[in-house]
Amino acid sequence: MPIDRQLANDRVSVLAGWEDLAVREERVGIHPGDPILLSPDYRIDDVLSRYLCRSSFARLAQETKRNYTDDYCLFFDFLWGRGKWWSEASSEDLWDFEEWRTRSPRNPARVGGARWNRGVAALTRLYEWAVQREYVLANPVLMRTVIGRTGEARLVPAARAKNARTSEVRWLTPRAFRRWVDVGLRGHGADGLPEPTWAGRLADRNAAFADLLFSSGMRLTEGASLLTLEVPRLHLEGGRYYAGRLARVVTKSKRARTFYASSVVVGEVEGYVESSRARVVQRAQAADRYDGLPMRLVTHETGRVGVAGCCTGETETVWWVTRPWRRRRWMSG
Repeated sequence: MPIDRQLANDRVSVLAGWEDLAVREERVGIHPGDPILLSPDYRIDDVLSRYLCRSSFARLAQETKRNYTDDYCLFFDFLWGRGKWWSEASSEDLWDFEEWRTRSPRNPARVGGARWNRGVAALTRLYEWAVQREYVLANPVLMRTVIGRTGEARLVPAARAKNARTSEVRWLTPRAFRRWVDVGLRGHGADGLPEPTWAGRLADRNAAFADLLFSSGMRLTEGASLLTLEVPRLHLEGGRYYAGRLARVVTKSKRARTFYASSVVVGEVEGYVESSRARVVQRAQAADRYDGLPMRLVTHETGRVGVAGCCTGETETVWWVTRPWRRRRWMSG
């Protein structure tokens, strides 16, 4: 059991004197969700921060920003091992990084052409911005001219991989998908019965989530963003499909859109919400776990609310915790 300790009165808060931090961030253009890079020696580069928070990078989709920031951390890590800052990169550094990232036997986590091309696109965006504003002398991403499908000439990175596979899709029939859910998520055997040695957890939640994505065609991040209020509810009059609404802030196109889920899947989600999920929530409430969260949002209104663009149909309390995410030595949070 943790022991409660009374802190001495002379202790100073780590944010003492920074009570107006949110106002300062807003003044310089730093918004919630913007990545901030931290170097291995715990420095923040003001030029990189300006790029990440106030350039066209800030208008990219959230997942794209996260992926690009991962790519920046990897390349900056590589440069750091050579005693270089990000603004000192040369074309030779990039070619050596390409060799290490995609072909070197010394790298156990080599990537394919498509993943490498994503990183090149990220670096191209950064260094073109930096060159235009004279923060770096030369762009380490060399360019070459290619002829497009309609005969037009355009510039592409010379380091761009030619063997990139744009898709790794493997098609499944509905029957094969149901078998995958039963075996992989519910722990059933080939005979369709639960395996006694199955050690998985939350089978009803995982199966309901997978079935909801399969039935509606939602992306993974879209389905994961749904509140219980946004999942359609079964009606007494029945129906084969039910409509729900995705908030614009969670869609890739940044436009709110309607999704449809089958009645079977909607019933499956309701069953999970009213059974195992309800038990977990009740146990957490009884233990006062929600009260200890550092951040929380409580909604009291019905109808459309402005938080995260959600459209709600009843009153619900919503809780969340924000955590910084880090990557290797160059980190972003």
